[in-house]
Amino acid sequence: MDAYGEEFTTGTTSTNDSHTSTTTTTASAGLGRRQRFMNLVKTTKNVYLPSLTSTISQKTESFRSHEEYQPFYNLSLDSDIVFYPTYTTQTDKGYETSVRFVLCAPGNPHSRRNRILLSLCRQYLLPRNVSDMDQEILDAKLNDAFAASDTRSLVSNGSSDNASTMTGGSSISTGTNDAESIHNSMVQNEYETLKERIAGFLERKIVNIPIIVDAFTDEGQGSYETTFVNTDNMGYVETRLRTSFKPKNIRVTVDTPHDFPKVITHEFPTNFIKPQGFGLISDIDDTIKHTGVTGDKRSMFRNVFVQDFSSWDIEGVSRWYRTLSDSRDVDFFYVSNSPMQFYNTLQDYIRANFPWGPMFLKQYSGNLLSSFWSSSADRKLGSINQILKDFPEKKFFLVGDSGEQDFEAYISAFLKYPDQIAGIYIRCCKNSLSDMGLRETEVMQSLNDMIQKEYMGGIKKRSPPAIPRKKPQLTSEQEEMVLKSRPSALNIKQRPVPPNLPPRNAQPPWIDEELTDTQNGYHLYDNFFDKRADQWRHRVYAGLQQLKRVRGEGQVRLMFFTDTELSLESSMQAIGSITK
Repeated sequence: MDAYGEEFTTGTTSTNDSHTSTTTTTASAGLGRRQRFMNLVKTTKNVYLPSLTSTISQKTESFRSHEEYQPFYNLSLDSDIVFYPTYTTQTDKGYETSVRFVLCAPGNPHSRRNRILLSLCRQYLLPRNVSDMDQEILDAKLNDAFAASDTRSLVSNGSSDNASTMTGGSSISTGTNDAESIHNSMVQNEYETLKERIAGFLERKIVNIPIIVDAFTDEGQGSYETTFVNTDNMGYVETRLRTSFKPKNIRVTVDTPHDFPKVITHEFPTNFIKPQGFGLISDIDDTIKHTGVTGDKRSMFRNVFVQDFSSWDIEGVSRWYRTLSDSRDVDFFYVSNSPMQFYNTLQDYIRANFPWGPMFLKQYSGNLLSSFWSSSADRKLGSINQILKDFPEKKFFLVGDSGEQDFEAYISAFLKYPDQIAGIYIRCCKNSLSDMGLRETEVMQSLNDMIQKEYMGGIKKRSPPAIPRKKPQLTSEQEEMVLKSRPSALNIKQRPVPPNLPPRNAQPPWIDEELTDTQNGYHLYDNFFDKRADQWRHRVYAGLQQLKRVRGEGQVRLMFFTDTELSLESSMQAIGSITK
C-alpha cells in the first residue's frame, strides 16, 4: 500500500483526537491525488508519447511512399508518347525549342463507355431519316458520351447500354439487332475509317507523371540540356527549352520507378525554321480541307470521320501553297480549332497535299462536336501571336475562312504586330456570307469593293485647286466690245408672278381604319433582308477602321476569295514588292 493508503488508514483509526485525524486525512488525500496525477503525466510523457510519435512517423512515411508511387498506378505497359512537332528558333541569347506532347494509352474498344460512344457515332452513319428532335437527342447523347470520364457518369447522363428510344421509333442501342441494322445500312470500310479516326478520342490520358526532356546535338557527345516537367490533367505537356547550341533531337523519357518493367522513351528530330524570310499561317477546317463547319452536324461528322481525303480537297489551295513554298521558300504554320485527338489524321492529310509545317490544335475538353463549332478566335490568336513573337524578322500571310472568326483574329494579330503582316486572305466557304445561297458571290464582291474603296486607296485625297492665272488687262476697245455684247436691263421682260399655292389641310380628310402600323411592309422586312451579308459588311468595315487607325491605308493586302489564282497572284506580288 502506498503512503496515501497508510496515512488514510492511520487517520481513520485514530479515536482520541478526531480533529487532528480529520485534518491529517484531508491533507494526505490531497497530496496523494497530486502524486498520482504527476505519475500519470510522467508515464504518458515517457511511454505513450514516444510510442505515438513513432506510429505517426511510420504512417507518414507510408503515406508519402503511397503518394510517390500513386501516379504510376495509371501507367500501363502500352502507354506511349504522342509528340506534336513544333519548331526551333534563334534568339539573341541562343536557341529556343518549343516542345509539345501527350502521354496516353490506347483505349479499350470493348469497354462499356467506348462501346456506347461508338454506337452513338454509328448513328451518324445511318440514312437521314430522323426528325430534328431525334437529331437533337442524338447530338446531346453523343456529347454526354464524350464528356463522361467514366461509365458511371455516362449511365447517369442517360446514355446507357440498354436503350434510349428516340421519337419516331429510332433507338440508340448497343445490342445485336442495332449492330446488324447498322452494318446492313453502311459500307464496312466507312466503319473502319470511323474507328481509325476516332481512336484518339478513346485514348486514356496519363496525368501527373514526371517527364524528363533532353535536347542534344549528337548522341553520346556534344551538348545537352535537360528539363523536368509533369503531365497535366489531360496528360499534356508544353514547355520551351532554351539552349546555347542548336539542338538536333529531342528525347522524351517517362521518369518511372526503378521497378517499372519498361522504359518509355522516344527521340524526335527538331525543326529549325530560319528567322528571316516569309511565313504563312493557315487555318485548316474549310481553308485547306472541306469540313462543313457552317453546315449541319451530321454532314460535318461524316466529312470529318468517314469521308476519304479526296473529298476534303479544296481546289487550288494546294497549288497555291506549294508554289509559295517551292518558288519563294515560304515556311508554313497550321493553326486550327480542330482537337488534338485528330492530329494523326490531319498530319497524314497535310503531308500528302501541302508543305509540311508545325500544327497547333486545340485541347479537346469533352464535347466533341462543339469543339468544331466553338468560337476559335481567342484560341487561335494565342498560337498566332506566339509564332509572330518567335519570328520578329519574318513577314507573314494569314489565311483563313469566312465560316469562323478568322477575320477578327487576323485583324487583332495585325494590330499587335503590324510590321510583320504582309497579307490577310479569307476564303469564302459555302453558306457563310449570305442568307441566300445565290448571293454569296455578290456579297463577296461587295466586301472586296469596300476594301478597295475604304482601305486600298480607292478614295484618293483631293488635290488643292490650281492657282488661278492673273486677270488679263483689257484695252479700252476690248472693254467697250464686252459691254456692248451684254444685254441691256431695259430689254429684259419681267416674268409673271406665279399664283400662290393652295392651302393644305391640317388633317387628312379620312382615315382608313383597316390600315395598320405595318402598312409600309416593315413586318415583311426579314423576308428579304440579308442579315448575314449585312453583318459581314459591318464586320469588315469595323476591321478596316481599325487597320487605318494603326498604319493608315493600304499597309496590308486584304482579300476575300474563292478563286485561289487571285490569292496566289496577290501574295506573289506582295512578296515581290517587299523584297525589292
